[in-house]
Amino acid sequence: MPKFQHLIVDTAAFVKNVQLQNYAENCYTVPGVLAEIRNNRQIKNLAVLPYNLQVKSPDPDVLAKVVAVAKKTGDFASLSLVDLQVIALTYELETIHVGRDHLRDEPKPAITVTADTKPAVLQGTELLKGFYVPSKKGAADDELQQERSVSESSHEHNESEEHEHSEPASETVPDELKDTDPDSANEEEDPDDEICEEEDPDNEIGEDEDDFREEDVDDDGWITPSNIKQVKRDMGMDLHEETPTTVACITTDYALQNVLKQIGLQVAALDGRIIKQVRTYILRCYACFKTTPDATKVFCPKCGNKTLKKVAVSLDSEGKQIIHINTRRPLTAKYKNRPVAKFDGGKYATNPLLFEDQPLPQQRISGKARSKTNALGDDYTAGYSPFVMRDVDSRSAVLRGSSNLKQRMTNFAYDNKRRGYNK
Repeated sequence: MPKFQHLIVDTAAFVKNVQLQNYAENCYTVPGVLAEIRNNRQIKNLAVLPYNLQVKSPDPDVLAKVVAVAKKTGDFASLSLVDLQVIALTYELETIHVGRDHLRDEPKPAITVTADTKPAVLQGTELLKGFYVPSKKGAADDELQQERSVSESSHEHNESEEHEHSEPASETVPDELKDTDPDSANEEEDPDDEICEEEDPDNEIGEDEDDFREEDVDDDGWITPSNIKQVKRDMGMDLHEETPTTVACITTDYALQNVLKQIGLQVAALDGRIIKQVRTYILRCYACFKTTPDATKVFCPKCGNKTLKKVAVSLDSEGKQIIHINTRRPLTAKYKNRPVAKFDGGKYATNPLLFEDQPLPQQRISGKARSKTNALGDDYTAGYSPFVMRDVDSRSAVLRGSSNLKQRMTNFAYDNKRRGYNK
């Protein structure tokens, strides 16, 4: 397998301890990926990597482009900031080493061509005289039908013999009743038996083995190294040709892979876990059944309820949008059958979000926290300064701002679970 020239690594590769030196010449990652690794064994593996791991941060302009594409595909809510940075770094390296002529800024819509089982002329002809539509039956149904036909024919033959004693029995037997043995009736016709019956009786077992192979063995239907790829294509298996790729990203996150493929970037498979088709998602309200393409919405723009669910969409042959609802994931009543407590006041209140335009506290940093870091000092370095003092203890630092509503709702659910209210 040819190696990748530049491989961008996600967290899953470090968790699985993949030996990336066997797959790529240069490995890259973002600082957020290293921050997600907290297991002691995984941290020890990072300290003794047998290859050079380059840590880079993507360009903010490229990150903005990736965010715009993720919102259009509907995967923005499923991606974290680290995932978006991984995609942006892949986009940036692809632009530097390959070019951006083949990259897309708009997602490619999924097209579903629905074909009828029968032509339009033959639709509804099952009940018309002169039309016969055979039903598809399995081998068990064929055997059962054959047994019934044999038993019925033998029963009718016995009745005719009982009622017609004076008439001599006919010497000619129909072809359907020649073989009434149930054992032979249950046996299926074997194509090998037909071949043996059609063989020349003059042939003997003592013939040369080479002649036997030339006469009886046929290469049609056998899987050989020359046609294995074509057989896999006919079976619908996804084949990855071993072609050298300059830039690729290795990940197991399906939402991340979907955005990468929508843009036109290469995805490296980790243990064969790679998506086969790209999808576009929208939000659908299961209360009023209205849809919205804005993936950042939390509340329905029509009815205002928090009843939005992500669904996949595609286009049919006429360009009409088709919504694919996943019925295997039923709707849940979690956090909907509980009483709403009285809202708390003050700056540090963590009240539940019940509607979209609900006023939220700004959670600004306290004056004491601002005084700890002097940006104009001589020892201060912008970015990752070893002398910077970060506020991680105050309540305003622990609470999230009002910009990320889903993160705020997650914190609220965590606080209630910590209090012991699990209803």
